[in-house]
Amino acid sequence: MHLIDATILVLYITGVFILAWWSQRTRQVNDAESVYLASKSLTPLESLCSIIATEVSALTFLGIPALAFESNFSFVQIYIGAIGGRLLIASLFLPKVYDSGLTVYEVMAKQYGLPSGQRMVGIMYGLSKLLAVGVRLFSGCILVSAFLEVSIITGIVLVTILTFLYTLIGGLKAVARTDVVQMALFIIGGLVAHYLIPSIAEQSWSEMMQTAYRLDKTVIVDWSDPTPFIFGVLGGFLFDMATHGVDQDFVQRLTAGKSLRQGQWVIFFSSFLSIAMGLLFLSIGALLFVYHQAHPLPEGFNPDHIFSSFIVEHFPVGLQGLMVAGILAATMSTLDSTINALSATLYNDILPKKDTETTSHIRHTLWISVALLIVAILASNSDGMLMLGLKIQSWTGGSLLGLFVATVLLPRFIPVQLTVGSVLTAYTCGTLMVALNQFILGWNWNLNVYLGFLGSLLSLWIW
Repeated sequence: MHLIDATILVLYITGVFILAWWSQRTRQVNDAESVYLASKSLTPLESLCSIIATEVSALTFLGIPALAFESNFSFVQIYIGAIGGRLLIASLFLPKVYDSGLTVYEVMAKQYGLPSGQRMVGIMYGLSKLLAVGVRLFSGCILVSAFLEVSIITGIVLVTILTFLYTLIGGLKAVARTDVVQMALFIIGGLVAHYLIPSIAEQSWSEMMQTAYRLDKTVIVDWSDPTPFIFGVLGGFLFDMATHGVDQDFVQRLTAGKSLRQGQWVIFFSSFLSIAMGLLFLSIGALLFVYHQAHPLPEGFNPDHIFSSFIVEHFPVGLQGLMVAGILAATMSTLDSTINALSATLYNDILPKKDTETTSHIRHTLWISVALLIVAILASNSDGMLMLGLKIQSWTGGSLLGLFVATVLLPRFIPVQLTVGSVLTAYTCGTLMVALNQFILGWNWNLNVYLGFLGSLLSLWIW
C-alpha cells in the first residue's frame, strides 16, 4: 500500500472518530432517548443522509455495478416502486410511531400487547437483521482486504472494530453526523470512477455510455415483455414499506428528527435520491462492461469482484485510497446504523433494563458487533452478494409488516394481541408462504414479501 493511499485512509478514519467524539461532547444528557433517538435533534440533512448511507452499503458500491455488468439497469425498478411505498410510510406509518415509543416494536405492543410479545417481535427482527447486514459487512471487506493485502476475515474484524468504537462513542447523533460525511465520500468515489474508467479505456464517457446503450446495458424496461418491470415495481413498493416503515434501523432516523413533518418530507424525498444513487453505480457497471469488451476477463472470473478488481489493478495511487475509503464509508455507514438500532431493540424490547443506559449501551453494542462479525465470516464464501442480502429480508420482511399493520394500523379490524404466540404464528405462516413460492410455485422473488405479508396478516386475523 502506497504512503499516499495509507494517508487518505488514516485521515478518513481519524475524521470519523473526531466527529463521533464531538457529537458525544455536545450531548447534554446521556439517557436512552439521547443515545438511541439523538434527543430528537436530527436535522433534515442528517436524517436524509443517514437513510441513504444506511441503504448504500458495499453491496451498492460493489454489487450494483456487478448487476449492470451481468445484465442491465433493471434494478432501478425496485427504487421506482419504493416511491409509492415511502409515500405511504410518510402518510400512514409515521404519524402512528412518531413520539409514541423508543422503538417501533414498543409502539406495536403499546395498545394491545404484552411485554413477552414485544420481546419476541424484537428477537425475530434482530435475527433477520443480523443475517442481512452480516452479508453486507462481508461484501464491504472484499476490497478492503485486497487493498490492505490481508485475509478477508482480518478485513472483517478490522472494519467491525472501527465501527463498534465510534458508534459506542456518540450514539445515534454520531452515527447520523458521520453518515453525512460517509455519504459524500462514496458519492465522490462513484463520480471519480465515472471519470477514471473512460480515461483508462482511452475513450470518452459519452462514447462508452453510447456503446453500453447499443449493447442494451442501460435498459430499465423491456417493453417487449414488461412483466419483469411490473414485478420489480411491485416488489419495491411493499419491500420498502417492510424495511423503511417497520425496520428500527430506518424508523429511528425519522422518529429522531425534530418534527413529524420533517420525517415525512425526508422519507419521501429520499426515494428520489435512492434512484440517483442506483443509477450512479449501475452506470459504473455499464462502463466496465464496455471496457472489458476490449480487455476480456479470465475464464471463471467472479462478476461480484468486477469493480473491486478494477480499482486494485488500474486506479492510480491516491485514487485507490479514495475508493477504498468510499467503500469503507459505505460499509461502516450501514454497520453503524444496524449496531445502534439493534442495541436500541435489545435495551428497550428484549432484555430487562437492569443497568444504566450507558452500561447497557456498551454491553449491547459489543454483543451485536460480535454477532455481526460471526455472520460476516460465515458468509465469506457466498456468491451473488446483492441478491443474497436482499432475499434474506424478503423472507421475513412481509411477516414483520403484517404484524405492524395488524397491531398499529388496523387493530379495529384485526383485534389481535401481540403475544409470543401471535408473533410466532405470523412469522411461521409468512415464512411458509415464501417457502411455497420459492420451492413450489416458482413465481418472481419480488412477490415473496407480498406472500409473507398476506400469510402473516391472514394468520393474525384468524388468531
